[in-house]
Amino acid sequence: MFELSYRSAASSCICENDILEILNSAVEFNSQNNITGCLVFYDKHFIQILEGEKNIVKQIFSKIVCDSRHTKVQVLSEGSKDTRFFPDWNMAFTDMNQEMSYSGDVKNYANNLLLLSEFIDKPTTTLKMFWAGINRLIVNPAI
Repeated sequence: MFELSYRSAASSCICENDILEILNSAVEFNSQNNITGCLVFYDKHFIQILEGEKNIVKQIFSKIVCDSRHTKVQVLSEGSKDTRFFPDWNMAFTDMNQEMSYSGDVKNYANNLLLLSEFIDKPTTTLKMFWAGINRLIVNPAI
C-alpha cells in the first residue's frame, strides 16, 4: 500500500463548479481504481492524502501537478504502509469556507480531525504530515 500527501493553492480563478468537478472526477476514478483518501479545501488551499497502488497514486498526483486549477503543489510526504487509514472512503471531501470559520465550525471540524489522528496506533510520516498540514492551514495559520 502506498500513500502520498500534498498541499496546493487553488488558482485565482477557481470557482465552486471547478471544485465540484475535481471532486466528481476523483470519486469516479478513485472508486474504479481502489484509491482512498481525504481532500480538504479551505481558504483557496487544498490538502489531500491518497492511498492505494503506488503507480495509480503517482499517476493521480502527476495529473494534479499539471492541473491549472492547482498552483504551488508541494508533496508533504509519501511512502509505503501496511493498511489504509481511510478504508471506506474513496474520497472524503470537506469544503470549509470563511463563513464557517467565523462561527467556529471550521476549527471544530479541524480539531475533530486532529483528535481522530490521536487514535492511530502507529501513524505514518505521511499521515502525520497530512494532519500537520490541516493544523497549519485551519487551526494555527501563523505557524
